[in-house]
Amino acid sequence: MKKIIFLLFLVCSIAFGIELKNIDDTLKSDFKKAIEIMNDKSIVKEQKPLELFKLFDGYFDYSLMARLSLSKQYSMLNPTQQDEFKKQFVANLKASFTQKLGYYSDQEIEFVKGEMGNKNRYNVYAVIKNKSENYPLIFKFHPANKSDYLIYDIDILGVSLVQSYRSQFNDLSKNAGFDEIIKRLQNATADHNATVK
Repeated sequence: MKKIIFLLFLVCSIAFGIELKNIDDTLKSDFKKAIEIMNDKSIVKEQKPLELFKLFDGYFDYSLMARLSLSKQYSMLNPTQQDEFKKQFVANLKASFTQKLGYYSDQEIEFVKGEMGNKNRYNVYAVIKNKSENYPLIFKFHPANKSDYLIYDIDILGVSLVQSYRSQFNDLSKNAGFDEIIKRLQNATADHNATVK
């Protein structure tokens, strides 16, 4: 699992979105660019996550991901708290993926297909290929405006990234307040950063 999670962020701040008709071709192209970055020995290890974020950041609706991850708790926060939560959520997400990049070892990511999940959702199916195993991914897009779509969640091995965060926050929010949630996010981010290979 750790060896493949890094690719979740190959494709995760200013969102610009992708026109629906261009999603498939854009992701096919950028999957290849991401693998080239990972295999480029002229790029130092510390720089590779930054290059990947530069490539994919614009596709991710971090605000919606943060809101969905905290679920009902999010609407109870004031605007300042919401901004702080989004900031810490994104920092944690990126730190987690940067840590996972250390497990990269010649995996490939292959576009499988794209299709409308319903009239407001578009899913891109991909697979991460190891020497011996394949791992399915689903990149879930929603319409950010009339023509541009953004990623709001990723399923890996059938598990939703947003749902995983939501489960953690649900458990935590039963026994802790906003300050404790922020503190734990900051601690988890620091732990990820401390263990970057």
